[in-house]
This record gives sequence, structure tokens and C-alpha cells, in this order.
Amino acid sequence: MTTEITEQPKDLGPVDDAEFAQILEEHIRAGIQCASIETAEETRVETEITKIAQGLKMGVITWDCYEGFSYKPLANQDKLKDPQQALAKLADESAFSGNMIFIFRDVDDYFSHPGVRRRLRTLCESNKLVNKRFKRPLIIISPSIDIHKKLKSCVYPIDFLLPSEEKLYRTFDFVRSSIEAKNPEQAQCGDELRETIVQNLMGLTSTEAENALAVCLVRHGGYCEDMLKTIKGEKASIIKKSEVLTYISEEEQPKSSEIGGWENLLRDLDECKLVYSRRATELRYDMPKGLGLIGVPGTAKSIGAYMIARRLGLNCLQMNMGALFGSYVGESEARVRDALRTIKAQQGCVVVMDEFDKAFGNVTSNKGDSGTALRVFGEILSWMAKNNDRTFPVVTMNRVQGIPPEFFRDGRLDGWYYTDLPDDSTRRKIFDIHFGKRGITSEMLGFDEGDWGSLVQKTHEYVGSEIEGIVKRARRKALTRVGKTPKPEDGIPTFDEMMEAVAGVIPMSVRDNSGISEIRSFCKDFATPVGFPEGTDNTRQRAVDVSNN
Repeated sequence: MTTEITEQPKDLGPVDDAEFAQILEEHIRAGIQCASIETAEETRVETEITKIAQGLKMGVITWDCYEGFSYKPLANQDKLKDPQQALAKLADESAFSGNMIFIFRDVDDYFSHPGVRRRLRTLCESNKLVNKRFKRPLIIISPSIDIHKKLKSCVYPIDFLLPSEEKLYRTFDFVRSSIEAKNPEQAQCGDELRETIVQNLMGLTSTEAENALAVCLVRHGGYCEDMLKTIKGEKASIIKKSEVLTYISEEEQPKSSEIGGWENLLRDLDECKLVYSRRATELRYDMPKGLGLIGVPGTAKSIGAYMIARRLGLNCLQMNMGALFGSYVGESEARVRDALRTIKAQQGCVVVMDEFDKAFGNVTSNKGDSGTALRVFGEILSWMAKNNDRTFPVVTMNRVQGIPPEFFRDGRLDGWYYTDLPDDSTRRKIFDIHFGKRGITSEMLGFDEGDWGSLVQKTHEYVGSEIEGIVKRARRKALTRVGKTPKPEDGIPTFDEMMEAVAGVIPMSVRDNSGISEIRSFCKDFATPVGFPEGTDNTRQRAVDVSNN
């Protein structure tokens, strides 16, 4: 018999991730018995494996439960579509000759069966696949692989990243060429728009990117700026498949003018934004490592995190901290690794880890989960320390008790900012912002400076969310006053209705005075304020003496 290389899909170009090719080749040459590759891009990874096999002068044979072996002498044998029989065939030296790579698709679906596990363990631990006579390593490919605990010592996991920017450029050009012959005008696309489109495709598989481009061309009839919104919509739909990550659309990201009292942080963000320019990349500037927001609950940390994405001009993903934890052994760790791979593939996004303290508070003393929380925490810490790409993590917390001190060390993030109880001028801005979001201006309210002064004083130590609640309450009171047939102007509360609404709110600073005092005390010694405290000079000056003395 001769070694057969099965028919493979068209060549999509060189290996996207040289590290993947190097690692896989090294392990094959080193004699690994079995490896697993978790990826939804079955076609692309099989193409890359075939290239590696050709370089090593090895054949490639695939197997799945529907078609069985691709090797012609064994093809269409129903009994070999059974995973136990297929694995047993690998140990039959007379069935194959020469060196080859076996690719088993989705065989992990059968790992719950004792017979499948036993067959695979025997093959690996007895060196029946790779030995002095031949090399026939087994590679398992599946979109989601949950390796049974009895097989973990036998199966070596190898990462296969989502397509690189270079690969997506080739995908873009492939789609454009497919319409260029028939519709040359529709295929026209400037270099700048092409670059922007490819940047927005980052984080998708090759197939997903190709489908998104095709949908855009059908919808818009050619390449245009409106494609970007369509691509983001397609991307959001795809990311929704993830249990851990949520795509935050630009419409959900507030403008900086919609948050009061964050001037200090905004100035620092504008400096960070410059580093994301192509020029800064060419000059090899260190990329920002993100920041932490810590402070009193209700002080807009969550919406502030979304605002950061808009300010930096980056896509925004939220990591749903509660969804990180699964009920099965190893599921939580797999979820966080999968999420981090998706994040890395974006090649530039803000990742919001909201209320981090709720997920990992007291993580070191949490013994009821067999150490799962600590391992997940360790995965995230390691990622943050090694993060040197265009990812910008934003961590928000309301408290610090129980968080291991190593989380706060230098190098995890660029810095920590705290959101304090808003001062008088900030509370006035917050009132204006929440009335403005509801179409009500200060002129429409008709309050004089004395009225505003009273409102500001009465809301001393109220946070932004409580002020928003006051605005909502007062508007409901105004609606009750005007009866069943309100006019547009009737939604405007009076000063007395505002004061009545204030009286109906017990602020957090009263309900949890000791907790608020504790976090404020910690923040003032540990973090930088997001805004400039009232009465401080926030202008930057240079001390230059031009006197003649």
C-alpha cells in the first residue's frame, strides 16, 4: 500500500500563525502520539496541517463518523464509521504503510464512552501510533473540545488562532475578485476603506469574514462606509454565540459629554489614543495595558467603561464574569481560554470586566469549588500580565476585600482610577445630563440659581445613579399632576416636585456609611481620581522664568 494524501480544499495562502505551524511540526517530529486542536475553522486548520505534512513528507488521512476514513481502501466501510473500530484500525500495522497524520473530526463527542477512552489510552500509552517503525500521530479537531479527565495525560492541546490581519486582507481580496469581472464598479474600494474594513473583520473566522463581506455587498451594492455598521452588526450576532462575551455596539457606548466629572481620566485617555495610531505602532510605542475603575457604587463605572471604548475609537466587548463558571470539570477554564482567544483575535478592543469583585472577591478562601475560581482568576491574571497587543482591559470594582494583592501590582494595568461621591459642581452637571437625555434643558425647567443651589445641597453625598432616580421620580410626579392628557411641556417637573423626589431617596452614603467610608479611604491612598477635585487647578503649566533678574 502507498501513503495517500487526501484531496484538500484550495490553498488559502501561507500559514497565518507561524507559531502554530512551528509548535505542531515540533511535536510531530518529537513523537507526540495525540494532539487536539479546538477550532471552528476545520477547513483552514486541515489545510495548514496538510502543508506541514507535505514538508515532513507525510500523508494525511481524515476520519469522521459520517464518511469514515478518507483512505480509499478503507472508505465507505460502515463498521469503520464507529469510533471504537476506527481507533482500533490505527493499531493495525497492515492497514497503512509509511508515515502519515491522522485527523479525527469531532471524535471527542464519544469520549464519554469507556470503550473509546480505553482504545485511545492504549494507543497513546503503548506508543502504537508513533514508534521506531513509523510516525502516525492522531490529531483531534473539534469546535469545542472537552477532554475527559482520564484522557488529559494522553492528549496534548495546541492552539489555533483566528485569522491574522494578513489573512483577512487575502479574504477581502478574494471576495472582491469574485465580483470584479462582472461588476468592476462595485468592486472599487480605496486603500483607506479597505484597511478600515479589514480592521473591523478582526476576530472573525475566515468563513465568518467572507460571509459578512458578501452580506455587505448584497445590502449596499458595493464598498462604502455604510459597510462598517453592517460588519459590526454581523460581528455582534456572531459574538452572541459566546456565553462569556457580549458585543457592546457604538449606540450603547455613551459620549464623554454624557458623564460628569471625569475630566482627568478623559485627558489621560486622549494620550492613550495617540498610541493606537499607525505612526506610533511604526515607532514601536508600548501599547496601553488598560486601567481599573474602583469606587463608590452608583458612580457610573460601568457606563464609564463603555465610554472609554468610544473615546479610544475601539470596539467594545464585555466579559460576563458570572458566565465564566460552568458546572462541569474544566469547563470554566475552557471558557476563559476561549474568550481570551477571541479577544486576542480582535487586534484592538476594549474588554470590560464589570464588577470584578463579585466574581473573585474572597477567591483565595473559596474552597467549595475545588479551586475553580482561583484557577480562572489565575488565567486572567496571567493574560493581563502578558498582554502587549492592542487590547485595552477595563476592570470595575466596588470593593477590594478578598481580592489577592498581586492583582493590584504594577504591570497588570497601567493605573487605577477612583470614582468618588460627586462634588457640588459635578452633581449639577449630572442633573443637566439626565434632564438633557430626556429632552429637557435648564431653560425649560426655569430654576434660578437659588433653586439649583438648594437641589445641589439637598443631594450632598448622592451618587449619579441616585440623581438619575430623582429625575425619573420627579417626572412621574409631573405626569400625575397633569392628568390623563399630558402635553409635551407637562413632563417638566417643578422645583417642589424635585425636592419631594429628593426626599424619597435614601442615599447609599447613609445606608452603607461604613462601607462607603472604607472604599473612599482606600481609593484616596491607592488610585487617581477620574475628575479634578473641586477647587483644584487642572491646567498644565511650565515654570519658565523670563524676568531680567
